[in-house]
Amino acid sequence: MQQAYRIVRRWSGRILATLGGWLVAGWAGAVAGLAVGALIDLWVRLTQVVGLVWSGCGLGRTQRLFLGATAMTMGHLAKSDGRVSEQEIAAARRVLGELPLDERGRRRAITIFNRGKAPDAPLRPVLGLLRVVGRNRPQELARFLEFQLRVALADGALDAPQERLLRRIWHQVGVSRADLDARLAELRRGTVRRGVRPTLDHAYRLLGVSRGASSDEVRRAYRRAISQSHPDRLIARGVSEQELEAAGERTRQIRAAYEAIREARGGV
Repeated sequence: MQQAYRIVRRWSGRILATLGGWLVAGWAGAVAGLAVGALIDLWVRLTQVVGLVWSGCGLGRTQRLFLGATAMTMGHLAKSDGRVSEQEIAAARRVLGELPLDERGRRRAITIFNRGKAPDAPLRPVLGLLRVVGRNRPQELARFLEFQLRVALADGALDAPQERLLRRIWHQVGVSRADLDARLAELRRGTVRRGVRPTLDHAYRLLGVSRGASSDEVRRAYRRAISQSHPDRLIARGVSEQELEAAGERTRQIRAAYEAIREARGGV
């Protein structure tokens, strides 16, 4: 009975739109209604993670996306091996405590975490949105990935279903498998550094070079990127205080990207 209710709830838009289309225009209307209904169902599911669920929390659209994706994916990951352990719940709570949320926002995030446990949680479309936005926000995407690893390894072991899901997550947000392998190796050796690092894919993108670039090309790209964001240069151009703050954040991202590449190459 509960399973039937879940199916009807998930397909309610398609059911109603298909029926309405058939009543208005026969089978052609039913087909059109099915397509429209599928979009309505998807929109409803997304609003429960990254949209209206955050009403009254004072968050922008990008913040809603990152926070909603973080909470939902943690729930999906914790449940992927069939049960959510106390250690995974504790790890998720610690993550939520680090996010820029007030008490109302934390309650919403917990709701989304629980929704993420459902088999039909909208993981693919949410991660697809995160992939698009994350291209210009590599530090936030790196932080999202770090949070997922912390939950996956909270109970000291990485089960096969969790590892498969991690690889799916990395793929759907547009980050290579090599990055996940490197992170897992660091965590298993206990040598991972605290703090957020950009993924290797985004580190190279930030510097504007390819993975095949030589060490000299990487160094030149780093110096050029740092020079473009230098405060003295920007002040001379008469930029605003807000633009100076944005340049400072970009400089931190560039330095983190350069360090990530240096570590991956054993020192550039």
